[in-house]
Amino acid sequence: MASLLTFRDGIKNFCSKYDRIVAPAIRFILALLMFWSIVHITGGHNETISSGLVIFLLAVVCAFIPESLTYAIGGVVAFMNYFSGNKETGISFIVLFIIMYCLYIRFFPKATWVVMYAPLFFIIKMQYVLPILAGMFVGPIAIVPLAFGAVFYYFSLDASNYLAELSKTTDTENMLESYKYIFQHLIDNKDLLLTIVVFAVVLIITHVIYRLSVEYSWYAAIIVGGLFEIILFLIGNVVLNASISIGEILLGSICAVIIAVVAQFFKTVVDYSRVENTQFEDEEYYYYVKAVPKIVMTKQQKNVKKINTVSQNTADEDSVSGVTR
Repeated sequence: MASLLTFRDGIKNFCSKYDRIVAPAIRFILALLMFWSIVHITGGHNETISSGLVIFLLAVVCAFIPESLTYAIGGVVAFMNYFSGNKETGISFIVLFIIMYCLYIRFFPKATWVVMYAPLFFIIKMQYVLPILAGMFVGPIAIVPLAFGAVFYYFSLDASNYLAELSKTTDTENMLESYKYIFQHLIDNKDLLLTIVVFAVVLIITHVIYRLSVEYSWYAAIIVGGLFEIILFLIGNVVLNASISIGEILLGSICAVIIAVVAQFFKTVVDYSRVENTQFEDEEYYYYVKAVPKIVMTKQQKNVKKINTVSQNTADEDSVSGVTR
């Protein structure tokens, strides 16, 4: 345990010491992954915006700008790919994106990463970690962006069918029927409905337990959240006749718990054996405070002075010889 704590503190100290280099590098890597996931799920219809060079240059820019602007650039990339495939699909997406950005992301910037990286987590089949991490570090305000990320992913899965449906006609009446087909298909998607409901419930359960002032509540929240995720997905699969793989649910939820534990370990580790309870008062209130110390491993520097015995003996002999003379 001590070696793990030393390793953790070493990484944190390194990142803190070289923050001007590490922070932009991390933002660059995350932006690169985000753009790759967007291009992957949108089909890359716009060859210019989806080219490796353009994605690389955009990621470099995003390394030095706020997350909200990175999210906006990601939306532009997705819009241009959808628009190149079909104008109506692109317009539908950008309207939803602008609503999400203006009415939600601007007021709740902490939830930005949930939308930004949801497609990536879905692509690598690790979406089950999203509600647990969001419950730990964001809270209930992440429910909407989490749902939007799921809708974006499932919409993109059937984008080819949507584009084919919209390309069949150009007159207004049939175009409205095509739009009805798109949104009706999303509403009838049982996997999407089950994912949104389970993610919302797991997020709330994780957040409530995580905020409790009891020992090991953080890790209890992670484990209980993972268990509820497995149970709710299994029940929902049967009730709604959804098509989510049972093996994927079990493996994904177990991996989600492991990732969340590691994330909590790097965030904060406390020593419950040294809990201190104190109380004090002011003119209006009486306070009871429970203080739990954090575990921080400090590497003590020891300066050891080495004495060269050969040189010391030679010096002593010279001293004696000088006295004899």
